[in-house]
Amino acid sequence: MSRDVSRRDLLRAGGAGALGYATLGLGGASAQGPARMNVVVVVMDSLRADHIYGHRARTAAWDRVARQGVRFLNAHPEGMPTIPARRAIMSGKRTYPFRGWRPRWRDLPAQPGWEPVGSDGEMWTATLGRAGWTTGYVTDNPHLLLPVHARFRKKFDRVELVEGQVPVRRRPPGRPPARVTAHYLPKVLRGTNAENRMANYLALNPRNRPEEQYNAAKVFREGMGWIEWARARQPFALVIDSFDAHEPWDAPRRLIDLYGPARSSGGIEPIQPFETPAARASDVDLTKRTLRRMRQLYAAEVTLVDVWLGRFLDRLAGLGLAENTLVVLVSDHGVLLGERGWVGKRYTEMHEELTHVPMVMRHPAGKGRGRSSNYYASTHDIGPTVLSVLGVDEPRGMNGTDLSPLFNGRPPRRKRTYRTASYNTYVSAGDERWLLIAGNHREELRLYDRKRDRHERRNIAHRHPKKARELWSKILHDAGGHLPHFPEGGREG
Repeated sequence: MSRDVSRRDLLRAGGAGALGYATLGLGGASAQGPARMNVVVVVMDSLRADHIYGHRARTAAWDRVARQGVRFLNAHPEGMPTIPARRAIMSGKRTYPFRGWRPRWRDLPAQPGWEPVGSDGEMWTATLGRAGWTTGYVTDNPHLLLPVHARFRKKFDRVELVEGQVPVRRRPPGRPPARVTAHYLPKVLRGTNAENRMANYLALNPRNRPEEQYNAAKVFREGMGWIEWARARQPFALVIDSFDAHEPWDAPRRLIDLYGPARSSGGIEPIQPFETPAARASDVDLTKRTLRRMRQLYAAEVTLVDVWLGRFLDRLAGLGLAENTLVVLVSDHGVLLGERGWVGKRYTEMHEELTHVPMVMRHPAGKGRGRSSNYYASTHDIGPTVLSVLGVDEPRGMNGTDLSPLFNGRPPRRKRTYRTASYNTYVSAGDERWLLIAGNHREELRLYDRKRDRHERRNIAHRHPKKARELWSKILHDAGGHLPHFPEGGREG
């Protein structure tokens, strides 16, 4: 663990006790404590909605928060993957359609949308910081540990960085023997960059480590330490950014065993049986048995994150902070687990498994307890909603929707009947029934009728050209009339 402390590290107005405010508990009763509400936003990477809402994984903590708050059943990120999604989460501003992008950042992939987090205008955490909130970020996201995000990290009062994920900044010492690495890789990947990545991961994460040393556990433990420190510095705003449940899907044996015994093939334990970000299952020789085992490992990883999220929330309550803290849980995107022949994240495959994410908001006064919303919520709505609940004006440029009226049973002021999104050079549009996926130049246009084709397998664009044109017009409308041009390997035209 390393720490970035950048702005101020001092008590707020003599500490929490000197503030003498009143607060509301989850049941709505008042108690003594700081009146200006705290907020904790938890971002969990690669978390599929069907594993939370469809109970494909055991997620007691998520379920508990959902019972206490508002659950968003139609949440979809407006930009993907990792960094574009976090840009939207932190800025409260759409990144779609990645206009103005050019490949000028050494530490970022040369892919549309990959620009430093915090480069889209004032973040909601900075707005709260100016208004007197103590701000923090805790993460093991390897992209955010890189030098390109040093300026982003300096915008918080205290940042905790957890190493252990890949890619790594420096090659770790003591790499495992080749036979150990081979246990986790299909033969076709040996000798590739995937093998090097796996070796680095195994070097950072020994096989006999206790559960407390798994990356998700370390992140939430650092989060517990942060709120203990911030208890005397209320009000506070904390973002916990867990790279899990991103691959490698490496969970303790006790959690893996919840999902069945190993039944893989070829003698491998497929914690990451493909080269990030995606591969065709047939290209890496994944059998049905291996895919089944891979899904078990993913579910176990989801449960691992949830277990430690629960322990963090228990600590928040134990410190007497839950009764005055808004809690937001969200993911940046999902992941393909063999659907339509793909594993990982593939920008041409913007289907539900990849784009539908769980999201829940728990108000400390119990507002909206147990409600579910079908509103098309998205990542850039988090900033405006947090600021609204905390009673702080939005900075100029935020264009997300304030979702807080839902706490009181009212719809948001901005109506949404469809969603649009960008991922690399591809775009999508969807509504209650239809989904359109296409390249930025309308190439590879695919239309799916989700009412009759729940798994989105049959492209029927040729049979419904009018519907395809209708959804394409929504893509153009939300893009301001036209989409940017991204020449291969070059800048936007």
